[in-house]
Amino acid sequence: MSEKCCINVFDDRPLGVEGLEKLSNSNGEELEVNRKMALCRCGASQNKPYCDGTHKKIGFSSKVEKADGNEEGDGGRKEVRVFIDGPYEVSGDIELNINDEMGLSKDDPYYLCRCGASQNKPFCDGSHKKINFSDE
Repeated sequence: MSEKCCINVFDDRPLGVEGLEKLSNSNGEELEVNRKMALCRCGASQNKPYCDGTHKKIGFSSKVEKADGNEEGDGGRKEVRVFIDGPYEVSGDIELNINDEMGLSKDDPYYLCRCGASQNKPFCDGSHKKINFSDE
């Protein structure tokens, strides 16, 4: 049986990911996965998609609301895909824990902000397009 997978979202910090099976870029190329890892959501890391601590230097701020869904997952794949110059696409049976409140997103897949500009953090609202977010 595969390990439980979750994404932990806390105010002013990166996404804490545990038990992820696959992390890939927008070309489908697999990226390094660790049992526990931090993914950037401020948009300023020099090691995207991984957090390098830059959120502290730039004063990244994100007050997030608790998850409102408690849907059962499908038990399927546990994957995060990184879109070039865009959000994280999360699919499969991955718990989304926001400020210690556990739940699952009602949508599969769902999209998490990684540019730092979304007005609906931790979810993507398309702001990466408005600010011309770049992975470079």
